[in-house]
Amino acid sequence: MGTLPAETTNARDSAGDALAKDQANEQLDDLSPKNKTGKCKKNLKGKILGWTRKIRPKTKPNSVSSPQALTFEEYLKLRRISEAGQQLISLEEKLYRYADGSENQEEALKEEEELKLAYETFSQDLWTTIAAGVTLSGEELRRLASAVRSIEQEEERDKKCLEEKERNGRIPQWRPRECRKELDTVLQKAVEQRMEDILEVMGAEKLSSIKQDIFKMGKRVKEDLLSVVMNVKSCYPEGYDICNVYAKLYHIAFSSQLKKITEFGLGQEDCTYVLGWVHNYYQNDILKHRDLEKEIDGKSLGSLLPEDVIKQLESQYVSSRESEIKQWLSKAVGNEVTKWMEGEIPEQMDGFYHSEIAIDVIQSIVGAVKEAKEVLDEEFGNMMHVVMWALQELLERYKKTLEDFIKDKEKHKNCAAVIKANMFNCKQFRDYIEKTNDPFEAEDKEKCLSVLSGLEDTGYRYLADLMHLPLKPYYKVLITQEWLTSSKPVMDNILHLAEKQIQEFKKLKPCCFQVQDAVNCSFLFLNRLFFYQSADRKKTMVTLTFKP
Repeated sequence: MGTLPAETTNARDSAGDALAKDQANEQLDDLSPKNKTGKCKKNLKGKILGWTRKIRPKTKPNSVSSPQALTFEEYLKLRRISEAGQQLISLEEKLYRYADGSENQEEALKEEEELKLAYETFSQDLWTTIAAGVTLSGEELRRLASAVRSIEQEEERDKKCLEEKERNGRIPQWRPRECRKELDTVLQKAVEQRMEDILEVMGAEKLSSIKQDIFKMGKRVKEDLLSVVMNVKSCYPEGYDICNVYAKLYHIAFSSQLKKITEFGLGQEDCTYVLGWVHNYYQNDILKHRDLEKEIDGKSLGSLLPEDVIKQLESQYVSSRESEIKQWLSKAVGNEVTKWMEGEIPEQMDGFYHSEIAIDVIQSIVGAVKEAKEVLDEEFGNMMHVVMWALQELLERYKKTLEDFIKDKEKHKNCAAVIKANMFNCKQFRDYIEKTNDPFEAEDKEKCLSVLSGLEDTGYRYLADLMHLPLKPYYKVLITQEWLTSSKPVMDNILHLAEKQIQEFKKLKPCCFQVQDAVNCSFLFLNRLFFYQSADRKKTMVTLTFKP
């Protein structure tokens, strides 16, 4: 996109440069020998002034088929900057050579002034074109390529003048012009101006003013660097490394603006947004863009902000997010607890009691970790500790809440349904903690699992008691003479009541409770069935399996 056909363009430009040089030579070479002394400087002046006033040189009779030579101003009007510049260089060479034998220094100074004015006009066109480089495309790129060739011509002329100075100590007072140094200055100012003069852009309307400014600058950097790679690069010689030159300039300008924004203090959302640009968007969306990554050395640019500023922002982020995460998790549990206390029966999903606590909490944690990966660097490990500590604290409160709820079970007719719903929450929490790929410390995970085990025991113990309550009278008869002689249908009664209880427990998720077909008379209840013998109240844990 926007690249010039190399062979055709170079051939035409070389011919144009040669034509411009020959034209300038013709303007002065027809001077008679005596004009090369101070006596005929008037003729030289007339030729220079005539040239700058668009006096077209006469064509020779045998040059009918040759391209008609253009004047300096005509070349500039056609945006053929290199041809115009070549005319100036050729005339400068002649003027400097002839001025050496001049006896009229006043006239020599005037002629130099005329050339200086011409150079000013030329320089204005040259640097205006260079500065506008990232905004050019299509045919306009020919003008930029021509301007770059002019810089090369000027550099070559500087080199010759400096070599001459080494030989005889003489050099034109306007040399060296040092266009390569001027190029760096012009590009720097152009980039700074581009980063300051940014109009409203689509997609930033709902952002805060700070976010809008950062978004607009980031968008400008990306679009301009893409223009450099796709368009501007083809106009510069490879040795200029123009893609990295522009990348560094935009990096410095963006960094400078971003640092100013942080100096006034940032709210939490703006702080997060800045860190997002420093660690994520700038690196991944811009420097690692598929069209930019192969042309720009992003690693050499460094970070958008100094390390001390980043550390301060990351510390602010972690501190603020810690408080927010605790609030999110507390709210997730609090909303469900309120429903329990009001006697609401948990909703059923696919025939099983269901609670949103685990889903809401896990989603909050996953979101917090994902964001932390995008906006943190040095403080990321600390943030992972914060998240797990918040989860551990939540599980401890969650366990205490269920224990208190069970103690007052007589007041809550929905107690059994609530506990069944929450047992599946425990299963979801355990699966997440044990299987997550998020980089939590093993010690932090073990602490959470320990609290979770206590929470599970609380719920299982309640459900076991609930199941065994109607069976306790029959347990007393087990392993008695009556049971051994089968004088009483003890097992039949137990199995009948157990089957009835199992029907209620079928509303518990299968992963928490499994039961086979009632005809097979087999069931497994969480492998934890508790009962208390009435005589000594000794706690005994058994696992019952009935087979036909």
